[in-house]
Parts: sequence; C-alpha cells; structure tokens
Amino acid sequence: MSGNSINSTDYNPTTDLQRLLPDPSALTHLRSYVNYTNRYKLSLDTEIANNEAEFARYAESSGRFNPALATQELEAIITEIEANKELSLNTQNVITSMTSGIKRLDDAKKNLVLTMTVLKRVQMMLTAYEQLDALVDERRYTEALPLLGAVYELVDHFKSYKSIDAIAELTRSANKLKIKLADQVFRDFELTMNGKDPLPESELRSACGIMDLLGAEYHDRLLVWFCNQQLREIKTIFVANDEAGSLDNLSRRFMFFKRVLKNFEEHFQNFFLESWKMEEQLTAKFCEHTRDSIKQVLSDSGGKTDVDVLLSALQQTLDFEKFLNSKFKYTSENMESSASSDFSTPTAETPKFTHQISSAFEPFLSIWVDHQNTFLQKKFMQFLAAPKLPTDSDDHHIVPSSADLFRAYRQLLTQCSNLSTGAPLRDLSRLFQKWAIEYRNKILKTTLPPTTNLNDEAITYIALVLNTADYCNTTMGQLEERLLEIIDEPFKPEINFDPTRESFIRLINQCLNLLLAKIESEAEFAWREMANTNWSHMEDVGDQSRYIATLKDIILKNCGMILPKFTRDIYVRNLCDKVVETTVNEFLFNIVKTKPIPVVAAEQMLLDLSVLKETFLKLPKQAGENSKSSAQFQKHVDKMVGKLEIILKVLLTQDAPQEGLVTNYFYLIGDKSVQNFVKVLELKGISDKARQTKYIDLFNIHMKAHDNLVDSSPALANLEVQGDKTQAQPSSHILTSKVKVPDFPNSPKFDSKFENILKKDNIEKSFKELQLNSEAGVSKLNKSLGRFFNRNNVGQ
Repeated sequence: MSGNSINSTDYNPTTDLQRLLPDPSALTHLRSYVNYTNRYKLSLDTEIANNEAEFARYAESSGRFNPALATQELEAIITEIEANKELSLNTQNVITSMTSGIKRLDDAKKNLVLTMTVLKRVQMMLTAYEQLDALVDERRYTEALPLLGAVYELVDHFKSYKSIDAIAELTRSANKLKIKLADQVFRDFELTMNGKDPLPESELRSACGIMDLLGAEYHDRLLVWFCNQQLREIKTIFVANDEAGSLDNLSRRFMFFKRVLKNFEEHFQNFFLESWKMEEQLTAKFCEHTRDSIKQVLSDSGGKTDVDVLLSALQQTLDFEKFLNSKFKYTSENMESSASSDFSTPTAETPKFTHQISSAFEPFLSIWVDHQNTFLQKKFMQFLAAPKLPTDSDDHHIVPSSADLFRAYRQLLTQCSNLSTGAPLRDLSRLFQKWAIEYRNKILKTTLPPTTNLNDEAITYIALVLNTADYCNTTMGQLEERLLEIIDEPFKPEINFDPTRESFIRLINQCLNLLLAKIESEAEFAWREMANTNWSHMEDVGDQSRYIATLKDIILKNCGMILPKFTRDIYVRNLCDKVVETTVNEFLFNIVKTKPIPVVAAEQMLLDLSVLKETFLKLPKQAGENSKSSAQFQKHVDKMVGKLEIILKVLLTQDAPQEGLVTNYFYLIGDKSVQNFVKVLELKGISDKARQTKYIDLFNIHMKAHDNLVDSSPALANLEVQGDKTQAQPSSHILTSKVKVPDFPNSPKFDSKFENILKKDNIEKSFKELQLNSEAGVSKLNKSLGRFFNRNNVGQ
C-alpha cells in the first residue's frame, strides 16, 4: 500500500490537494470535489453501519468460536472416512471372489483360441510345405511361387515357437527345401540352356521370382552364374597376356560381345524377369572384365604402348560405350547437350556405361589430350578455308566457324569429364585457351579491314568481328564456370580464362575504335568546311551552317549502317556515347582554331551546336525500329553539349564593359583559374597583354565575392591558347564524361578518365553582381541570347 494512501494511518491530504488544485484556475472545480467527497463519506458511513448491525446479530445469537467443538467434529469426519474406506475394500474383495471364476474361464478361452490358431497355421504350413515339395519335384515353378511365399511367411511367424519340437522340425524341413529349390532352379536353367529337357520360358521366369523370394544371395548367384556362362568364351579367347587380348584386338572383343548380346536377345532374354535387366547386367559384367583386362595390358606394357594403338583403342572404347548408352537408352539428353555450343546449359547426368571401360585409360589420358590438339588443328584448317560471312541459314551476326569451335569444345569437355575430372581436364582447359587465342588472332583479327580502307563495306566485317568476339568472350566465361563446377578441387585454382577473355575484349575495343575512326575520317570534310568559314566577317546569324548539315548526314548515315548490326544494346550505347564525345571535342578543337571569335560567330556556333544536339538524340533510334533514346543517354548528351554551350555563351559576352565579361565568366565557367580566363580572352581576340592585365585585375577583384568557385573548370583545363598560336590536346581528350563502357581495359580511346561535372555559382548572387557591375553589358548579352533562342527548331 502506498505511504500516502487514503487508507493509511499516516495519510497527508496536502499531496492530493496540490494535485487536484495545482493553480488558482482549478478552484472552479472545488464545489464538485466537495460534493464528491461528501458522497463518498456517506457511502463509508453506510458500510460501517451495516457491519456493526451484522456483528450485533451474531453477538445476540451467542456466536462464539469453540476450538474444542471444532476438533471433535473433525475427528468424527475422519472416523467416518476410514469406515467408508474399509467398506469399499470389503466390497472389492467380494466382487473379486465372485468374478475370479469368470476370469479363469476367459483366459482359458483365449488360450484355446490361440492354440487352435497355431494348430491351424501349423496345418497350413504343413500342407503348403508338402504341396511345395511336390511342385518342386515336378518343376512347376509358376504354381510353386505363391506357395513359397506363404510357407516362408509362416516360417517367420513361427520363429517364436522354435522351442516346440514339431514346429522346429517343420522349420528345418522348410529351410532344406529352400536349398533344394535353389539347386533345382540352377539345374533347370542349365538343362534348358543346354537344350536338354528344357522348361517353358514362363516357368523359368517364375523360377526367377522364386530366387527373388529366397533372397538377394540366391538372385545374385543365378545372375553371376549366367553371366559367367555367357562370357566364358570371351574370357577364354581374349586373355590379357595373349595377342588376342591386346589393344590391337580390342575392336574384335567388342564385336564378339555384340554377338553375345544378339544371341542373348534371340534365345535367353525371355528366361528372365524384366526387372532383372539381365542384358544390362551381362553388359556390366563384360565391361568390368574388359576394364580389368585393359588395365593389365597397359600395366604389363610398362608405358611403352604405341601412341597410335593407344589412341585407337581409346576411341574404340568411347565409341563402344556410346553404343551401349544408346542401346540401353541412356544418351538422349546427354547427346543433345553435347551438340550445343552453349555452356550455360548444365550437362546431363553421366550415362550408366560412360567411363565403365575407358576409366582404364585414365593414367594415359595426357596422350589423348595431345591428340585433341591435332584434332583442333585440323578443325582450325577448316575454319581458315571456310567463308567468314555467314549464310542465310546461319546466325548472320557472327562468324559461323565460332559456333563450330565451341561445339567441338563442348564435345571434348563431355568426353574428358567422363574419363577424368582431374589433371587431364586441366590440360584440356589449357588447350581450349590456346585455340581460342589462335581463333582470335588468325580468324577474327585478320578479318578486320586496314585503317586505310574504312569504307561502307568494311562496316559489315568490323561488326561481324565485334559480335563474334563478344560471343567468344561470353562463351569462354560459361566454359570456365562449367569447368570449375566439374573439375576436382585441387585443380580449380589453375582454371583461369581471364587472359583469353581479355584478348577478346581488346579485339572488341579495336573494332569499336575502327568504327569510330571511320566516322571521324569522314567527318574531317565537315570540319574543313567549318575551318574555311569566314567567321570574323560574319554579320548576322543565319540558318544552320553548311558544315553542320554535312556533319549531321555523315553521323546519321554511318550510325544507321553500324548500329543495327550490333547484337547487344551495350555496344549501341557505347558507340553513341563516343560519337557524341568525339564530335563535341572536335567541335571545340575547331572553335579554338577559328579564333578570334566574334559575338555573331559565337551565336552562330551555338545555333549549330543545338542542331548537332538534336542529331545526337536521334542516334540510338538508328539501331532499329524498336530502339529509343534512354534517359541516361539524353543526360549524357546534355552533359557533353552543355560544357561546350557554356564556353560559347561566355564568348557571346561583349568585350566592354570589362566587368560584364568577368562576371559572366564566373557565372558560366565557375572557376578561379586565371589561366582559363586568359584562354577565353585569347578566344575572343583579346591578346594584348596590357588589355589582358586590366581584365585579370578585375578578375582577381571580383573573385573575392565568390566563395564557391572550383580551382579549374574541366571545360577549359586541357585547352592551350597562346597568342596567335593555338595548341590543343587531341580532340578525344578535351571534353570527357563518365560513360559506362563494357569492361574494355587498356583501350587507346575507350579508357578516358572523366572530369567532374561543371559547378556554377549561386544564380541569385551572380545576377545581383551582373546588375550592379554591368547593366549595359548584360542587357546586350540578353539581347543576343534572346535572338538565338527565339529561333524555332532551326536545321530540322
């Protein structure tokens, strides 16, 4: 109970009053609190009065608690309970004595029923035994089969009754009959096979069922006996240490066994139950014997076996195993998967007879691997003679021989993995890499046209090589994964196809560079037109320039021929990105060469750039009807063109007032590099050092008002403009942008490091400075920009 509870003797009302009346405004509730307290007091008074009245009634009735009387009453209750307990025991004894006779009769009845059941089953067993014995003597196995099951079911039932002499004797007789029956079955099979007193096929099949009932031991005895009978002649003729048992005569051994199988099918197949699969069992025994014989021959040769003989024997063995798998229908799925050139599809489960005989050759498989090198060399000669361009029936995107190469790889992988998953498979993987590199160097690379002959026809060959190299790269990756799945653990670290795959990636890179070089080469004419334009005497902005129309046609024509030939969208995107990047860089490079650049010229160039941007956005659609420009590509175009737009917009600014040019530079370029600012001055034709000094002084003064400038803008960092001479980095390195390239390491053109996105000053702050420092200059700039942006879709 709480120390301040109202029921406590130390109750202090102050605490509750402070809680109920925390501030003067709570006094408005005081009357309701008083009324509630009065009602509660009346309730307590009523309860006390009721308790006092009840106690008074009890006192008037002389109600006193008497301990002695309570004890006496408790003892009386206990005595009564003991009496009832004794009475129940007596009653139980009486009932038991009355029912004991009935229980004895019931037990006797149960024992009698059990005895009758046992006797009946003994009689059944005796009758079945006698009938079975007679049927065995008469060789009537079809009728004996169900009786045998009944007899041995009863024998199992009477195992707990072996102490009874009669049952024990009957059990012994049944076991003797078991031995007699097995011997009789063996004798009947032998007589039938020898043509002496043969049994019908149905009786022999029933005899097989009897051997199954007798147990696995008897089943296996009959199976081994029959197989030995059928293989006896083979074992006699083809002895390991005899000429007939040599590897030279291995094909004769296989042919002999095929005759054994044919003889079995004609004469003995119906002797056995289908569930026994006797033909397969016979074949398995032959494979086991032949494998051991080959091992002995190879061991006795001491490693001096003729290579040609060994390879011939191995090939004959593989062919024979393939024949067995086909005969017993273990090969359909495996053959289909082996004929494919796709390693991403798991190989089917190893067929039953694969590796049954050929495992004997495993210690000598290095010779087999070397032989496959010769096989692939012959294949390679066929590839060299085959046409590079696919026919209508082939996949028209890749060189047909590439699929043939990987089909051969898959077949060799299947064969080798069936023979061994150890060192030979590791050696075969090295062979795969060797010939993949050869294919790249002597088939694909030689198909590429020289850089001096990049005409329209060359596009077909370049795209074909690119797609084939991509196919080879992908398939080699699948092959590597498959090898890692099946090769033994100690050899897994030695499976590494990275060098081979990188060689195909470099070839893909080379193809992309050739395609880009073709576009660049044809675009040189347009850039010469730009250089020959009289920019310094241009009086007004007109329609799109002639060089832009030429450049647009060149880009769209080439992309329209190239992009539909790619098999993967990643190459479409990559080439489009690089066309944009290269063209923008070349545009800037040629802007620098045309300096000084008047305001009108800058405005015309800005118009031309907008036409070029619209052309860029059409590039992905050149890949096909269902192709479209992605948001990422549009963002890339905006980023690349935007950098050039910034430079041209700075060049749109009038020379005077000087503050306008400086302020606009900070707003658009957004860096604090004096060197970059001087480049802008040079482009505008302000090359006089005295004039430049004034601009630089203003630049340094105004720079203090900007706290968010970068050190050097990437739009100008790589540009070198010195006096009347202009120097620039190669166009592919002036402006760059981060683009996802499909893992092309060591690329001369597709490995550029990309700059950070241009940063701008706070817009409001910049416009405020423009207003304060150069209202006239800004007004003129806005007028020029307005003239430019009011032109609707120029050049479309």
